Amino acid sequence: MTVREPDLAARIHAFQRELERRCAVRTEPTTFGTAFLNPEYPLRYDSNYLRADAPLDGVDADELAADADRVLGELGAGHRKITVDGVAQGRRLAAAFLELGWAAELLVIMAQTREPEYRPRVAVRETDFDGARHVIAEVFGRRTEGESEDAAAQVVGFRAVLEREAGARFFLADVEGRPASVCELYAIDGVAQIESVSTLEEFRGRGLGSAVVLAAARSARERGCDVVFLVAEDADWPKDLYARLGFDPVSRFWSFLRAPGWERA
Repeated sequence: MTVREPDLAARIHAFQRELERRCAVRTEPTTFGTAFLNPEYPLRYDSNYLRADAPLDGVDADELAADADRVLGELGAGHRKITVDGVAQGRRLAAAFLELGWAAELLVIMAQTREPEYRPRVAVRETDFDGARHVIAEVFGRRTEGESEDAAAQVVGFRAVLEREAGARFFLADVEGRPASVCELYAIDGVAQIESVSTLEEFRGRGLGSAVVLAAARSARERGCDVVFLVAEDADWPKDLYARLGFDPVSRFWSFLRAPGWERA
C-alpha cells in the first residue's frame, strides 16, 4: 500500500500534465496559462479547456472567461472550461463565475494511502475498451439525455484515445449477466488514475462501485504503480465512500464550466 511521501502530490500533478499532453492534439499558450485542445473531439469538455496556471493575483473572472472565449471560440467549441490549481484563487473567482452563468466545482485529488476499511464481495472483470463500450455508452447516454448524439458519441469514443495513450483498462461488475458498474484505469510511469466510476441507477447500493474501484487499484499495483489516485467532487458523497476504500485527500483544484446553450438559460 502506498504511504504518504513528500512528493506524492507532485507526482500526481506530473501524471496529470503528461496525460493532458498525450491526449491533446495541440497545446497553445494563453494569456493566463495553457490551452489543451483536441479538435477531433470538440464536444468533449475535458478535451478542450484552459488550465490557468499563471499567477492570478488581480485577475478577475471576466478576464479568464475572455481568454477561454478567444481560444475555444476559434476552435468552434460551444462550451468553455477553465481549471485553476490555486484553491484560494479559485475560491475568490467562484462567485464571479457563478454570476457569469458558469458552474464552479471544487475537486479533490485523493490517493490510496492505506488499506480499505470496506471490501465488498463482488466479482469484477477487467477488459479493454471494446469490452466495456456498451455499458459506457449506456452510462453516458443517461447522463447526457437531451444532449446531441454526437456529444455522447465523442465522450464515449474518446476512451480509444485513453486506451492508446495511457493504457486504459476497464473494470466491470455484472448483475445477472448484465454489466451494471464500470470504472477506468490509466497508468503512466508508476502512477495510476481511477476515473469515471459509474453504476447504473437501478443497481446502486450493492457495493458494485466500491468493488470496481478496488479491483482497478489492485490491478494498478500489480502493474507496478505505487501511486493510485482518483478525483472527486469535494462537496459530494462519493468522497466519503472513497475514504472508506483507503483514499485520502492530497490536493484540490477548481473547475469552471459554461455549458453550451447558456445564453438560453
